[in-house]
Amino acid sequence: MTPEAVIRLARANPGTPVRLAIVGRTGRGEVRVKWEDGGLKFWLRPLRLWDGPKAEPEALRVMEPWRILEAWLEGEDGGAV
Repeated sequence: MTPEAVIRLARANPGTPVRLAIVGRTGRGEVRVKWEDGGLKFWLRPLRLWDGPKAEPEALRVMEPWRILEAWLEGEDGGAV
């Protein structure tokens, strides 16, 4: 899945977190994002808060080094997008 597709999914479901399974610079992991207040917010797990919102060009730069394996809406049972 591309970063652009993640942004479209988040924008189509404003306020609903989207979980991403990614491979990034530090290895494999999971990231949460959501579309809110006109931009994409990123969940900062160590700080337990949402960072952002980031405008689409900035969000794309953040996600550029990631290989997004799958994405799903939080609270959905089962299937990844």
